[in-house]
Amino acid sequence: MNRLDGKAALITGAGSGIGRETALLFSAEGAAVAAVDIDLDAVTATVTEIDDAGGRAAAIRADVSNVADNEAMVAAAEEAFGRLDVLFLNAGIMHSADGDAVGTDEAVWDLTMDVNAKGVFLGCKYGIPALRRAGGGSVINTASFV
Repeated sequence: MNRLDGKAALITGAGSGIGRETALLFSAEGAAVAAVDIDLDAVTATVTEIDDAGGRAAAIRADVSNVADNEAMVAAAEEAFGRLDVLFLNAGIMHSADGDAVGTDEAVWDLTMDVNAKGVFLGCKYGIPALRRAGGGSVINTASFV
């Protein structure tokens, strides 16, 4: 028996990096994976790899800084798997124009905060009720840089 048998996990930023590797690991441990990314091609590649390994996954395109996208990604995960047990809010950006407090443009700062901070808030706001509907679960938030 694998550690995540019978569980459903939603993972943001699953098209690359930490999110992709976590999606592959969670699937290998038995979870059904709702793989979410703003880049549909990238997240579809992750899901294809999971499917090819015998796992169960759904590719979902979402901008984590957008309210409607957060509502939709959670609804899509519950529709695909009937429940949500794990919420891994991992999506984040490091904008190439994000330098320091003096040189960074306010629009770049706003975009970075919208994705890296607001995205986690919105993921919790719309994801935690789904965890509660399933009888509880785990929330994992990642911060690798800002």
